[in-house]
Amino acid sequence: MVMKDENSGSKAVSGVSRRTLIKTGLAVGGLLALERAGWAAGASAAPTRGGHFRAGVGGANTGDSLDPSTFTDTFMISLSFAIRDNLVAVGADNNLEAGLAESWEANKNATEWTFKVRRGVHFSNGKSLTTDDVIASINYHRGDKSKSGASSLLERVKDISAVGDDAVKFTLKFADVDFPFVLTDYHLNILPSADGSVDWKSGAGTGPYKLESFEPGVSAKLSRSAEHWNSAVGFFDSIELVAINDAATRQNALIYGEVDAISKPDLKLISFLERNKDIQIVDVPGRIWHCGIMRTDIAPFDNNDLRLALKYSIDRKEYLQKVLKGYGTIGNDNPIGPAYLLHAADIAPREYDLDKAKFHLNKAGYKQEELKLLTCELFPGMNNAVELYQQQAEKAGVNIKIETRPTDGWFTDVWLKEPFQWGWWGPRITEDLMLSLTFLSTAPWNDAKFKSPRLDELINGARAELDEAKRREMYREAQLIISNEGGHVIPANANLVQAVNKKVLVPRDESGKWKISASWEMDGGYFLKRWSFA
Repeated sequence: MVMKDENSGSKAVSGVSRRTLIKTGLAVGGLLALERAGWAAGASAAPTRGGHFRAGVGGANTGDSLDPSTFTDTFMISLSFAIRDNLVAVGADNNLEAGLAESWEANKNATEWTFKVRRGVHFSNGKSLTTDDVIASINYHRGDKSKSGASSLLERVKDISAVGDDAVKFTLKFADVDFPFVLTDYHLNILPSADGSVDWKSGAGTGPYKLESFEPGVSAKLSRSAEHWNSAVGFFDSIELVAINDAATRQNALIYGEVDAISKPDLKLISFLERNKDIQIVDVPGRIWHCGIMRTDIAPFDNNDLRLALKYSIDRKEYLQKVLKGYGTIGNDNPIGPAYLLHAADIAPREYDLDKAKFHLNKAGYKQEELKLLTCELFPGMNNAVELYQQQAEKAGVNIKIETRPTDGWFTDVWLKEPFQWGWWGPRITEDLMLSLTFLSTAPWNDAKFKSPRLDELINGARAELDEAKRREMYREAQLIISNEGGHVIPANANLVQAVNKKVLVPRDESGKWKISASWEMDGGYFLKRWSFA
């Protein structure tokens, strides 16, 4: 792989890491195929081809659609990454890897990025991949009318244009040293197009698997494509992706051999899986964060003293042990936890302090009015987590009333609408992707509706800053603002935990540690592409 540096010439490197991008502001793609898939020499055994793989995955809804602009959770993310590709992907080592773009480079100030599109790639409907498909697929998520979760990430793009017949240039409104990571977002699948309009309804894609059937909220069935551009992925002959939102049902399906792997095992019961000789727990440090979401534009949560009181009213250590069973780290009311490169480790997490909670309640003029907190089982044990918080906050004089809603329909009826709710955020691979998606004032997924001109300035400024020390300080201030003023109670950062039958080969590195992406659960959503039977 080659990195093109306009100031010092070209030099060979072995990977495209976050630190490399930050230091140079430039990048190119292309890893050796086996290294891209996580099967480097000296690591775990090479994968074998064949077999029918069954996965029980949560995060499914009857309202799910193949429209990538609507994706929010693991079922659709995993399905789409199996049948489609992005220009760039997140590798098993959490660095960039080449997707439908075989290489990329930036100008010296990182305001223009050019991606060379692979030749000879075909969609599952037989159509050849062109630069028009790439441009139409990205533009689908742009514009004032877009409701895509990726729209805020693409606000930085001024123009997209073809360069010849095999390259696409992104002209940005401002410098962005991490821009290739933006294109790894799970919404930004490359789709077949005609006259500028994309076809998402057919399920046609360039991925290693073809969609045979899809019943929203129930299952999807896939078969391996006979010819795929990347021989280092796609090892199963066929796949059944089963929607199982209930954690106990998922675990039983794995224990009784009805599926070969599951997402999000119930941590309250994980000891049963740990003792099972046929099951392996695949656990990696993650960027997931559990949170109480307070709409800062709706009373009484528009009062920062009330928000601070609710932050001081949670015992984070007890939450980590009782809810996550130690599978995680303590949170500090901002999403940039220890797994991030630019986490502000010098800022001590907020303590469980009933005196400070009462002080801020008094400042807010709170008279023990009922605060309705909505919950559902978005993650295993979420309802129990909310009950724990209710008990902890009650000691400070906070009157929380819990209202449990169905999981199905949560993202259409509750999220982004109700003033106080519990939830969790899936990981994003860089600080900018996380903050731009959820904390910019204009972000459509700003679920707390928290708006801070200074925070906007820091997020946008850090994105363009080439000096790592300055960039680190900007993100530090951003973390302080979110922690001290934002609308989220974030008690913990959760590890990514999966449970898998031992007949499934999950990649490991040379030291024996799991080598899977932490950009989302289930190997960043790429597990159907990367895993195989032993």
